[in-house]
Amino acid sequence: MTTWISHRGYTERATENTAEAFAAAIDLGFEHLETDLRCSRDGHIVLCHDADLARVAGSSLRVHELTRKELAEYRLAKGQSLLFFDELLADFSSYQWILDIKPEQAERTVTVLQQLSKDPAIERFLLEQSRYLLWQDSHQRTLTEVLSGAFCLARDKACYRAGTAALLGVPQLGGIQKGQYYAVPPRLKGVPILSEAMVARFHSQGAHVIGYLPETSEQHEQALAAGVDEILTNHAPELQKLKSTRSDSF
Repeated sequence: MTTWISHRGYTERATENTAEAFAAAIDLGFEHLETDLRCSRDGHIVLCHDADLARVAGSSLRVHELTRKELAEYRLAKGQSLLFFDELLADFSSYQWILDIKPEQAERTVTVLQQLSKDPAIERFLLEQSRYLLWQDSHQRTLTEVLSGAFCLARDKACYRAGTAALLGVPQLGGIQKGQYYAVPPRLKGVPILSEAMVARFHSQGAHVIGYLPETSEQHEQALAAGVDEILTNHAPELQKLKSTRSDSF
């Protein structure tokens, strides 16, 4: 069965990466969520994709230049507030997560996670309910050193290399690692690439495929027909519609 993952929450009425966006995704049936981690000037982890607040709050100030108090005072484009990691732990720790640790302050973010992991309950969350995406080898090594057993997803270059090899029918040449998860988009430059044969080639190497950000009903169906293990999506209504359609067919 394919696992559906909400990319930054459902954002029809809420700004991405807010409590309201994640609550809306959960209401629509998601049990697995994805978010982005950055660190404030005074060492608090805040959920924000961009390095600055221009897109979500109309400010050119950078996240790491602001304190938690200053960040908390911002009202975002759709009226919500930024969400901090301790708030995520308080309200959403029963769900599965992908935590994308942004590179600009990654070492500091990892240090905060290490400090939080001294609490056994938080350590369990970080190791058993979270997977990680880091953008530099050194940051990934640091995370796995301080959180032994943390699972890090394949990064963009590894996904491209593995996907190209699988598409060409030579997955053994793609450096595909057993047990790893690789993101593959439904289309590349407008050409459909995600197919049952491609996914089967990943599976032949003991790896898993994430259907990466399908944008239409057709692309969601394409990913499901290909047999992907997970779908990372912005479009929560697709989950409800496709679940309903598939249950009616049995």
